Amino acid sequence: MVEQIRSLIIDALAEREGAQERLTTLLDAVETEGRSDLTPEEIADFDAARNELREIDERLTELRAQEADMSEQDAIKSEAAEVRSEIAHAADIRVGAEALTYRAGGEFDFFADALNAKADAQAAARIERNRVEMSVELRSTTGAFGGLVVPQYLVDQFAPVLVSGRPFLSAVTNVALPDSGMNLTIPRGSTGTSVAAVATENTSVSNTTYVESDLVVPVRTFAGQQVVSRQSIERGTGIGQILLADLFQQYATKVNVSAISGDGTAGSHYGILNTTSVATVAWTGTTGASFVSSLHKAIGTINAARYAAADLIVMHPRRWAFLCAQSDTSNRPLVQIDGPGFNAVGNGVAAGYSGVGSIAGIKVITDAGIPTNLGAATNEDRVIVTRAADVLFMEAAGAPVGLQLEEVLADQLSVRMVTYGFSAFTAGRYPVATAVLQGTGFTNVL
Repeated sequence: MVEQIRSLIIDALAEREGAQERLTTLLDAVETEGRSDLTPEEIADFDAARNELREIDERLTELRAQEADMSEQDAIKSEAAEVRSEIAHAADIRVGAEALTYRAGGEFDFFADALNAKADAQAAARIERNRVEMSVELRSTTGAFGGLVVPQYLVDQFAPVLVSGRPFLSAVTNVALPDSGMNLTIPRGSTGTSVAAVATENTSVSNTTYVESDLVVPVRTFAGQQVVSRQSIERGTGIGQILLADLFQQYATKVNVSAISGDGTAGSHYGILNTTSVATVAWTGTTGASFVSSLHKAIGTINAARYAAADLIVMHPRRWAFLCAQSDTSNRPLVQIDGPGFNAVGNGVAAGYSGVGSIAGIKVITDAGIPTNLGAATNEDRVIVTRAADVLFMEAAGAPVGLQLEEVLADQLSVRMVTYGFSAFTAGRYPVATAVLQGTGFTNVL
């Protein structure tokens, strides 16, 4: 296929040479005869040749792009074939036919082999075999980790197992974090243009200069480590997997909590609860009805300021439990559990986490990352009403990444395990798209 495209490119280049030659001949004739203008017939021939050149150039651009794409695909196929050949020849592995070296319930422990690879030739061979397996299955890049590639089953098995998890971050807009830089700049319009009716003819029209300001979002590094004994890795059962799971759990939870509350220090990261210009709505009542009233006020506040509807409500599980337990004066539940209700303001499941239902037609998620120690008595939680498209979470691909094993404190036979990830969060692009319910009403719990 590539050769066919290249043949078409050669033919197009020949056509281009002919059109260019016709243009040159016309101009040479004018110069030889000492004329300053082309004749009408020459102008027609000149335009035709020039248009032909443009069409050929456009065709060449498309053909060259196709050639580049096909060449890249051929290179990838060739590289994959070489890797498979390497596996079959050097490691005697048949991908798709033989079991992976490291797998759940398998014979070998990845962490023990990683520790012993320097002194144990068989352990080193298994680590190398795993590297080749992962390069075929995942197209992994391993140069930054000294050839040490974590088996994918460990990531698949443990990354989703969280503590309080990240329901909030999973519900807002997730985009890829740029490959470089520790600060992201997002332009925001602060003053728009203007349009007004013209009072009379031939008078000045409305004119307002558009003004923008920059929102600077810091890229944050979340990392954790664990120093353990070599004995626990070599002699224990699944200790490495258990520690990796816990590191991933803590990473996901901490990033989520930070996006909600931030760290509260000037010049650093602010979570959505502490974002400047986010609206606040008070709830000081004691009943479910008063809570729902305040919630509707928050929804209306966003509608009026953002000119778009909120589509996400985030609350602590204890607040959802409180609301599910509320009834009207006729003892009819405010939240109908698992079915439609005649007067219910919401619908959902009482025993659930993350996506639990809806209120006023808006999706509700529960997240234990919502703080419960706010307010004067340090016993209040909060409810976030927002528009998910206006809340941005940017995370480096594959985070958390960089699980690293290295020997430390050699005289104590200690091992260090590290995981980390880069991310950025902001609700400041359109702070008016968020409203936070707060107040003494949040002291009411079941």
